[in-house]
Amino acid sequence: MPGTMPGQNDPIYRTWVMLLNGYGYNWYKLDNKLRADDLLIRSRASEHLADAIARLREIEARYRRKYLPPPTREHPDADPDHLAAMRQIRLIADRILDIDTKLRGAAVPPNDQIWKRHRDELDSLWQLSECDVVLVGAAKDLTATVAELPLDSGVDPAAEARIDQHLGYLSAALAKRGEQLALLR
Repeated sequence: MPGTMPGQNDPIYRTWVMLLNGYGYNWYKLDNKLRADDLLIRSRASEHLADAIARLREIEARYRRKYLPPPTREHPDADPDHLAAMRQIRLIADRILDIDTKLRGAAVPPNDQIWKRHRDELDSLWQLSECDVVLVGAAKDLTATVAELPLDSGVDPAAEARIDQHLGYLSAALAKRGEQLALLR
């Protein structure tokens, strides 16, 4: 009869269900969506951190051009204060890069069919996504703080303290995320 769905025992219906579920993997299930969102959200946070690093590299390059000219006979050595300021900029960028590396290399939520029966996986995945949203917010705030830095001078101690505060928030969010993943295992 046209317009009716085949029964569950019909081979056409079973093939349709297998195709919809991807032969064992349903792309539309909430837990699978949350796993994919985890990767997407962390990539957004990483993009913000990459923007902050790029801005610091630009500040470092301009600072180098302005305050560290090529050596001459009269001035063979660079000013130690300017060298220290340039190293400070590079160290801040390296600290951000370290957090970005931890963020990109963070573990992903497991998809273990056996343990699904014995734990509330969706609740854990929701909590994990909340941690990821905090990561994006902290990364975005860090990028905004770095964007406020002047391009042609070093980083003052107050600005460095604000950057380190944001890095602390990111580290705490990554630690909380790790705790959430430990609950999933």
